[in-house]
Amino acid sequence: MLTLALLAGLAVAPQVASTPGNVLLIMADDVGCDMVSSFSGHPDAPPTPTLNALAASGVSFQATYTDPVCSPTRACVLTGRYAFRTGIGNFLFPSGAPQASLNPSEVTIPEALDSFAPWTFDTSAVGKWHLTAPPLNVALAPNLQGFDWFEGTAGNLYIGQNYYNHTTIRNGVALTSTTYSTTEQVNAALKRSREMREPWFMYLAFNAAHEPWHIPPASLHTYALSGPPAASPPVHYRASVQALDSELGRLFAAMDPGVRARTTVIFMSDNGSPNEVVTAPSTSGRAKGTLFEGGVRVPLIISGPTVAYPGSQCNALVNSVDVFPTVMELCGVSAASQSTLRRIDGVSLTPYLAQPWRPPLRDWVFATKFLPNGFGPFTSLGRMIRNARWKLIERQGQSDQFFDMASPQGEDLNLALGSLDIAQRAAYARLAAQLRELVP
Repeated sequence: MLTLALLAGLAVAPQVASTPGNVLLIMADDVGCDMVSSFSGHPDAPPTPTLNALAASGVSFQATYTDPVCSPTRACVLTGRYAFRTGIGNFLFPSGAPQASLNPSEVTIPEALDSFAPWTFDTSAVGKWHLTAPPLNVALAPNLQGFDWFEGTAGNLYIGQNYYNHTTIRNGVALTSTTYSTTEQVNAALKRSREMREPWFMYLAFNAAHEPWHIPPASLHTYALSGPPAASPPVHYRASVQALDSELGRLFAAMDPGVRARTTVIFMSDNGSPNEVVTAPSTSGRAKGTLFEGGVRVPLIISGPTVAYPGSQCNALVNSVDVFPTVMELCGVSAASQSTLRRIDGVSLTPYLAQPWRPPLRDWVFATKFLPNGFGPFTSLGRMIRNARWKLIERQGQSDQFFDMASPQGEDLNLALGSLDIAQRAAYARLAAQLRELVP
């Protein structure tokens, strides 16, 4: 397993370059804060020495929020726009039926870099896409959305696919792969890191640790696994998280040291851990797919040459849409150029890399989930907004839920069911008004 010594190159002094460095954006699938010990201290968290070392070399954002399922978060990250603007409010289903996808007119990170970056960036997407369905061209969608290179899976490993036998698409060409998915994706990322000209941007989106539950290669984990994986999801899931961490360690260790030193790594997850795998003190039924903390709060780490205080934590509220302007700024795209795009909802996190303790850049965070994808009418709709203390959840056809997140009860006490005092009524009204202003 990787140690801090092997990642010594991560903790480099802040520097100013005449040209921007590279950016490696890594997206884990279904890995909540409870599965990364440096974010939760959860007693049942799997070993993640690589992520712990990455946190020790960077800034850990302890209050990062996403939508509660995968496709919406991916759309938010790549466009900087909330789900109600992109029309992606739930995952794309694993069927061949036509359904709403990310609109090709949306401007993604690679498209924005191509249009506005003062340097020519080589761009690659590796791993899970899951933003396109028929009638659009699924195989070429990442390339049509601006990536110079795509090698990965169209979506989840369902319908005859699994981690050891699946279809990998390489620039529109479908290939059958029997290489363990996490290993295959690191292999592809390593190859691209050696082939791309600098500066480059790479989006590495793993299938792990999303189901199907499976037994990872024995060299990548330390769990004693037995019986069918579906009979014991918690332990098999944790083995896949550890396998992901092990392969990330291989990626960082095998990258050219000079390239690695010039690369900012952004690691995050798309949503919380699956309900089938969470254990106490986490709560099943309040994890992935829900607007509770276990579904929408995720780990986020940024490590690279612009980090002034390695090993620091930032407690300011962060939204997944903030990744887009962060990458833009790291790549030298001006705020003026970004302002010419469609409405961008994110704010750049780069000020926190210099001063993790600085005053918050946003007062609240937002998440949503809706069915079907598109712009309505919806058969299911839920929205969450919270500030540093208070949290409001509104769900179509259900009573509101209102929580004091600073109280010992937190989400265990729905204040909306009782009589609110003056301060609580004022806080409730402010959040409700902000939600109405954001989404009329």
